[in-house]
Amino acid sequence: MRKHQTEILVIGGGATGTGILRDLAMRGFHATLVERRDLTDGTTGRFHGLLHSGARYVVKDPEAARECIDENRILRRIMPHCIEDTGGFFVLTPTDDPTYIPRFLEGCHKADIPAEEVPIRQMLAREPRLNPEISHCLRVPDAAVDGFAAARANAAAAREYGAHTLTYHEVTELVTNRQSAITGVICRDLLHDELVQINTDLIINAAGAWAGKIGALAGLEITIRPGKGTLIALAHRVVHTVINRLKMPGDGDILVPAHTVAVMGTTDIQVPDPDQFGINPQEVELLLNEGEKIIPGFSQLRVLRAWAGVRPLYQETRAEHSRDITRSFVLLDHEARDGVPGMLTITGGKWTTYRKMAEITVDKACQKLGTVRECRTHLEMLPEGSVWVTGRQSLPSLPDSHHSALGHRLARIEREQAQGDLICECELVTRNEIVAAIQSGTSHNLGDLRRGLRLGMGPCQGGFCTLRAAGIWEQITTENALEGHSDDQKTDHNTSQHLRAFLQERWKGLLPILWGDQLRQERLNELIYTNVLGVRGEGHEEQDTGYSVQGTAYDLRGAKYDVPGAGYDVQGTNIIIGGGLAGLTAAWRLAAQGKRVKLLAKGWGATHWASGCVDVLGYAPIGAPAPVESPRAALEDLIRKQPEHPYARVGIARLEIALQAFQALCAEAGYPLHGSLERNWMLPTAVGAPRPTCLAPETFTAGDLRVPSPMLLVGIVGYHDFSPHLAASNLRGQDIPVEAVNVDLPGLAAHQRRDAMTLARFFDKAENIEALAAAIRPHLGGAERVGLPAVLGLDDPLWAVRELESRLGRRVFEIPGLPPSVPGLRLHRILLASIRAAGGRVVIGMEVIGAEIEENRATGVWVKSAARPSFHAAGRFILATGGFLGSGFQTDHTGYAQEVVFNLPLDAPPNREDWFHPKFLHPQGHPIFRAGVRVDTDFRTALENVYAAGGALPGDFIREYSLEGTALASGFWAGAGERAK
Repeated sequence: MRKHQTEILVIGGGATGTGILRDLAMRGFHATLVERRDLTDGTTGRFHGLLHSGARYVVKDPEAARECIDENRILRRIMPHCIEDTGGFFVLTPTDDPTYIPRFLEGCHKADIPAEEVPIRQMLAREPRLNPEISHCLRVPDAAVDGFAAARANAAAAREYGAHTLTYHEVTELVTNRQSAITGVICRDLLHDELVQINTDLIINAAGAWAGKIGALAGLEITIRPGKGTLIALAHRVVHTVINRLKMPGDGDILVPAHTVAVMGTTDIQVPDPDQFGINPQEVELLLNEGEKIIPGFSQLRVLRAWAGVRPLYQETRAEHSRDITRSFVLLDHEARDGVPGMLTITGGKWTTYRKMAEITVDKACQKLGTVRECRTHLEMLPEGSVWVTGRQSLPSLPDSHHSALGHRLARIEREQAQGDLICECELVTRNEIVAAIQSGTSHNLGDLRRGLRLGMGPCQGGFCTLRAAGIWEQITTENALEGHSDDQKTDHNTSQHLRAFLQERWKGLLPILWGDQLRQERLNELIYTNVLGVRGEGHEEQDTGYSVQGTAYDLRGAKYDVPGAGYDVQGTNIIIGGGLAGLTAAWRLAAQGKRVKLLAKGWGATHWASGCVDVLGYAPIGAPAPVESPRAALEDLIRKQPEHPYARVGIARLEIALQAFQALCAEAGYPLHGSLERNWMLPTAVGAPRPTCLAPETFTAGDLRVPSPMLLVGIVGYHDFSPHLAASNLRGQDIPVEAVNVDLPGLAAHQRRDAMTLARFFDKAENIEALAAAIRPHLGGAERVGLPAVLGLDDPLWAVRELESRLGRRVFEIPGLPPSVPGLRLHRILLASIRAAGGRVVIGMEVIGAEIEENRATGVWVKSAARPSFHAAGRFILATGGFLGSGFQTDHTGYAQEVVFNLPLDAPPNREDWFHPKFLHPQGHPIFRAGVRVDTDFRTALENVYAAGGALPGDFIREYSLEGTALASGFWAGAGERAK
């Protein structure tokens, strides 16, 4: 057992614990902090981010109100870079009691909190989304605060004064001597998986909602009633001012602008254990309903995620014993209270008063240790800049402009010209920041990067930046190992596990709010990680999600309009709705037959997101531990067991006709697809996972993992969507000899942003292919083949690959990664050109919003336009909107789920409690994503002239690895008028 000696030990790495550590260090104590996970992993990382003015408490708790305004003024001075000076409005909605106003104003006056009346016209000018029926508005000095940055700044300042922070150290035992005094702790170091004993003169228990569990280790009764507060974040800032309801504090009455989002909260429900709680749909529903009173239409806005923090509500059970207490927080002296020397407990309070709580606690610590040392935390600024560096600054008189602002990150990136360095576009996190965080030794997984840098906290919830950050992590780990650098922190270097864990943590906060656009986003994330990248889960257990929302079906298509063009003969026109592979295939097939075709699409489909291969059947059944080797054999079994599957509708013979026709089309275009139903290829993904596919572009096939020849994986410096080190690490685990390298190309110096499309156009030029070959040659070694990201040209990638092969003397292959998919774009362009060459019409930017139905037939569809909806009539329609992924299906928080153009019912679970599994990477996928429109053997829907294809059909084709196969087969044969044979 390792041993460590310190003068004072702090347990808990939240706002209070880090604040105490800084105060102790500034007073000259040798202090150490232990936290069982990362800093701010508890309640501090889960509150609404409000710096209280105290106005919320002026009627209910005047003493707490005075504490808040005093600390508000201090914190604005010592940490302006952590605070956005939004100001606050207290508003009286039509449901609030106006008699509260004079009591509120009187309380503000007594607490010395400035509160001024704001005319409603002025309020609406600043916050136009607010309810225009609000009758009174008062301005107070509330603000938004970054609790993550503040805690790290406190810890950094403490380290500058000699303190230590030990994260991932879980206290398992309190050590006592013969006199029953507490003299230390035993922790389990979760990174080393070993025990550590820390001896100390005094322990300060600042574990918040977990303080009772710490006390129980020494037999001390500290009764904490954990109060769960649920919050939701909207996907964008709907307000720029903190909004409070002008009433006694209650549930769902605060709306806080926080960085790029707005946070609505909170609820207050007691839970038995701070480690065991969930979020029920009634809490989310309550917040949505209360939000409607502040902002009309609030419940229809895109909700980003939901989470809950646990307040440490202290209940005194030993009132006869002395304690230091205010009405907002409690300091327990266990020697006086329990006869057990050696420990103080500080609990309760609010984030705004954390510094004051620390000051009072350290004052008591000084008293216990027989010394007098003055507090100076209110006189010295916290370090600015990166949270991964330390620094000490004296306190100047700062103008308000020194406070944080929404555009500060963007301004810094523009000033440093770091646009090409972005890893997380949503939250503007750069590669240099991630590298600094990893190399600091204080970040041990991707979750730590999220708390320190806001990685993955934007609308895509890690959909893109997770892979990029994992790639950086693996590269740094590999380079450190090669250079023989010691790793004192013993960070867990299983990058693939980090990636899966990060995706799961994001998923947990999404489960309660997955509907509408956020559900579509998660379906895209699932396509990226489970299909394109081949990431599979480990150890999935069947669990009840705990979410239950009854479904309600109603029509969201909007108003009806008069139908123009009466008497126009349109029976020969085919309208295809959707621009994905199914819609393009249907348009190509019909146009080639000489039929009149009009394709209407809001945007392009999954060709731009997927791998660029044609998956026919990769896993059967879904969740099978091993991939399909022969699609033909597996198809026979699937058709027998699932007679309503699209493949059963079309039959193997017609599937093969569609595949061969598509292969002929691509070969004619100079971009051949190789493969057949007899055997799947096994190709590597950008994370090094094996990926089964039926038809692969010739530019991919040299990467077949069934061939064990050595390979070199090559990344491009500045292109963050492919990490050769991450892919190589996982391939080595499959006994494939592989090396990895990043090469820099001088010709790319003019391109600040090196994304997939930039590189594809760059490699369309012969001189750049030669430059790439020259950069690779010195690293070839014993490699017999070379793998690169799938960006080797857009116009003629086969030429580019063959040119590289001739210059390197090795086989060359491409590896698909994050969207946009260059290989998918190549297929898209081939189909589009074929449709137009055959006389078909393709119109992009046309959102179809509804249809006219007469006697079980569709007569036309309505399309949204700038002026007013336009009507498009036809004799036959093919619905290829891509289901959830393409916005062809609509859902909302009530459990409603329906097809949006023709209002066709979905074959879907009726209750939201049955939509999802608790694991993002659950091997069976999520039941809601098997929803679709029922069809007959000709892919005809319940309407006799409306057909469905691709993602609009029932089935989880992403998890089945049949996305392109079902799209091609159904698109090729939908409405063809030929019965299945």
